[in-house]
Amino acid sequence: MSAERIYRLLLRAYPPGFRAEYGREMVLLFRDQCRDGDVRTLGFWVRVVCDVARSAPALRVEAWRGRGSENTQTVEVIMKIAGMVTVLLAAFGIVGAVGEWVVASRGAMDGSYVLAVVLGVFASVLLLGAGVAILLGARWGRQPARLALVASLVSAVAARLLFPWMSIFSQLVGFGLPVALLIALYWPNKPATVRPA
Repeated sequence: MSAERIYRLLLRAYPPGFRAEYGREMVLLFRDQCRDGDVRTLGFWVRVVCDVARSAPALRVEAWRGRGSENTQTVEVIMKIAGMVTVLLAAFGIVGAVGEWVVASRGAMDGSYVLAVVLGVFASVLLLGAGVAILLGARWGRQPARLALVASLVSAVAARLLFPWMSIFSQLVGFGLPVALLIALYWPNKPATVRPA
């Protein structure tokens, strides 16, 4: 195996963008070093490997940091879309609970049913507030959205316990959406910082 092929394999330690930009020049410099030094000695290869081991990890970390900021922007866009969907589903939840109230008001209603409908409306209103807080996340931070989601989840569970019959849609919106959004809001979205040695 030629020295240049070995060196090209060592260059794989560098980030692809760096290799694309500087790889050719690095190979040309390596060829010059091969002409000036003895490729068959251990000292030559120790210097080459030490140079790669010293510079490649720092460049990888820099590339990961750059990707981390791009990922953070992507996560923020996804959270904005999730906020819009949350507002829409919460509005449907409020309309559905009011519809339940209107239909039930024609028949006999007991106290637990009324309380379950009120808790369902309350859960949807809290979900609506969480969606608005997510949309205004940069201004308010994530804490108001988290609190509204937890309160919405508790209200939905209480409504379900009071009145065992709930539609699948109501259960998905009442239980699934807050849990999914809480996971997304607690998920770390900042790239890890590397401390200098």
